[in-house]
Amino acid sequence: MQRHISVPGLGPVLISKISNARKLKIRIHPEKGILVTIPKRSSFREGEKFVLKNIEWINDKIGLIHTQNNENKFNQDSIFITRNSKLHFDVDTRVDIKAIIKGFDLTILYNPLKIDFQAQIVQDFIKENILRLLKKEAKLVISKRYSYLASRHQLHASKLSFGKAATRWGTCNTKNEIRLSCRLLLLPDHLIDYVVLNELSHLVHKNNGDEFHQLLNSLTNGHSAALNKELRTHSIHIKPGNYKFE
Repeated sequence: MQRHISVPGLGPVLISKISNARKLKIRIHPEKGILVTIPKRSSFREGEKFVLKNIEWINDKIGLIHTQNNENKFNQDSIFITRNSKLHFDVDTRVDIKAIIKGFDLTILYNPLKIDFQAQIVQDFIKENILRLLKKEAKLVISKRYSYLASRHQLHASKLSFGKAATRWGTCNTKNEIRLSCRLLLLPDHLIDYVVLNELSHLVHKNNGDEFHQLLNSLTNGHSAALNKELRTHSIHIKPGNYKFE
């Protein structure tokens, strides 16, 4: 069961009764807004009171999200560097916005009189071309890591390919085909290796059961849990930064 309410100073809030919820909880979703979950036994009135009690925290959280979103946006002064690739911005009044990839350099030509870097369509254009560049670089950098690790552990996929997935670092299907996200280039070398070893382990064990985790742990010299924890601290999303990891 769900109920929409409007809170002065906050706007719309969605309160949902969840059967397995043990306590009242507030979550700020970047697209869906303020979401409140309450146990099934609780009343919607209790959920509303909980929101009113935590207005200051909600406003602080919303402000933090807005700040982070702005920091993650690209503009003409943004830096984006990987092991081999680099992003450049140049003014060109003959175009609105245009991308040129030469080797591992991406140049975004833009007309400052026509282009608003805050516009989502501009951000999407920049990120899509960065992904084109990363996919090209992945075939050079990550293929070498895969070949080395596959040969070392005698675990070979029937096919290796690279995609732009933003939800998973890598996958292994029932045909023993491994597909790695080019976003792996946003990670340091040891975490790239961890993801590759994770998918190589799935060549032997398709699920995430105990045998899979035992194999992965042995391939990572007993550091699987620590590496997985570290991996969770890294974002898979494209944003400005220095990813050379020197």
